[in-house]
Amino acid sequence: MRKLMIIRIVHTPLDMGSAKEGLVKDGISRMGRERWEENQRRIEKFWDEVESDVDSMGLDYEKTRVYQDGLPCAGAMGEKIIRDTADKGSRNYQIIKKLMDKGAKIEATESPQLLMQEYSHIKAILDAGTENEKAEAEAKYGRVRDRLMLDRDAFIAGSINSTLKDGETGILFIGASHNVLPGIAGDIEAKVLD
Repeated sequence: MRKLMIIRIVHTPLDMGSAKEGLVKDGISRMGRERWEENQRRIEKFWDEVESDVDSMGLDYEKTRVYQDGLPCAGAMGEKIIRDTADKGSRNYQIIKKLMDKGAKIEATESPQLLMQEYSHIKAILDAGTENEKAEAEAKYGRVRDRLMLDRDAFIAGSINSTLKDGETGILFIGASHNVLPGIAGDIEAKVLD
């Protein structure tokens, strides 16, 4: 029996790499500093609860595989990304690092090509110099966003289907807008943690 625990996550700017500064600036601009900071406190509380939930799963870490939204590689490079992002303060990646340190295996989850397509659209929005340029970049992204999400979800499901072995438990940390369940193999018992 293969098991998959799906944890719907809230991304923080720290999780977004080089787009971090633009996302913080955009968030403060849209919400105001006070609301932005309150939102960050709620997100921190959310991650406290996720960490508590993961700690209480009773996992056999040697038979646990971790899949992360936005992670295109495994092995030494995947572990380096996890450690570096955890060291910068990402709660999501700190939880994964803790799992990894206990023996869980990190898996390549995403297609690098699809991630780059998404990133280029988001970067174009954040880098827009005028409101017209921003509206144009948003409209361009809007035309491909749903197809891109479907393609990413299918790739993620395929990654899980091909790497999760019998007797193992997978943990997928995935953004709330994703829906990988339709692509998950029928012999994988999947549970979404709410």
